[in-house]
Amino acid sequence: MSIVEKFLIRNEFGQPQELLGEEVGVPGYEELQFILHAWLYDKRGGWAITERSSGKRIASGPAGTEHLAREQLERQLRAHGKDALMRVLGRGDLSS
Repeated sequence: MSIVEKFLIRNEFGQPQELLGEEVGVPGYEELQFILHAWLYDKRGGWAITERSSGKRIASGPAGTEHLAREQLERQLRAHGKDALMRVLGRGDLSS
């Protein structure tokens, strides 16, 4: 990770949680904020990308593969599409 910042999110249980990580922007998804951070629930280490407003993990991988994080995130987004992602995040269908 290059620029580490502190982010406050609501985790998947609705509780406030601080993450140290890096913001990952994806063209076409500018209204969402993705955070690359250490994966908190894997004893072997690793990384995860979490969508900030929902606390939902979008992608993850083993330690040492952080350089593949953006690629994996973009692959996940292409595979499922924006409408499906927005439904999972609890924002309904897109109006466009």
